[in-house]
Amino acid sequence: MHALLGLALAATTVMGHSVEHRPIVMKRVGDPAAPRKVLLVGCVHGDERAGRRLVGLLARVTPPAGSQLLLVRDLNPDGSARRTRTNARGVDLNRNSSTGWAGAGRRPWSEPEARALRDVVLRERSAVTIFYHQPLAVVDVPSVGSARLSRRYARVARLPVRRLPTYPGSLSRWENARVRRGSAFVVELPRGPMSDVAVLRHAAAVFALAGAP
Repeated sequence: MHALLGLALAATTVMGHSVEHRPIVMKRVGDPAAPRKVLLVGCVHGDERAGRRLVGLLARVTPPAGSQLLLVRDLNPDGSARRTRTNARGVDLNRNSSTGWAGAGRRPWSEPEARALRDVVLRERSAVTIFYHQPLAVVDVPSVGSARLSRRYARVARLPVRRLPTYPGSLSRWENARVRRGSAFVVELPRGPMSDVAVLRHAAAVFALAGAP
C-alpha cells in the first residue's frame, strides 16, 4: 500500500453526456505514456453507488510505475440523481451493449452513456477493466477468457469468486468478446456504503492488477 501515499498526476476529460446532458467524466491518473492501463467504472446502476467512493480515492493517489488509471466515477449520473438502476429513459446500461442484446433500449448502444463507455474502451484498449456493482459481495468470473485477473483481485480484496449468469447485453461481456478476452470483469460490492477498511482493500486489489501483467 506504499504507492497510495503519493499524490497523483491527473487530467480530467468529459467522455460524454447522459440523456439529460449531465457530463460523464473520466480522470486519467498516472503517467500518460504508461504501457498498462486500468479502467474502473464506479457506478453503472444509479442505485448501486458504493464504488464511487473507491474511484474517488484512486483519483488522488499515484498508481504503480508503468500503469495509468482511467477512472469513471459515475457512468449513469441521471440514474444516480434519481437513485434508480436505469438511466433517464429507463434503460439498463448494463444490458445495452451489442453482445447478446435482448431488447434493453431501442437498439444496441442506443443510450449515450453506453456509447461513451464503448468509445473509451475501443480507444484505450485497457489491459484491465473493472465494473463495480452491488450487493452480492463477490467477484465475477469472465464469461470468456482467463479468470486470472478476477481471481487475483478477489484474493487481495478478500471476496469470494463466483461465476454470475451471462446477462444479455452486459458491458463486460461485450468488452471480453470485442477487445481482449478475460480483461473485463464485475466486482459486486456488499450492500451499503464502503467502509474505510474496504476501500483500502479494494484499492490494493486495483494496484495488484495495475502493477503486474
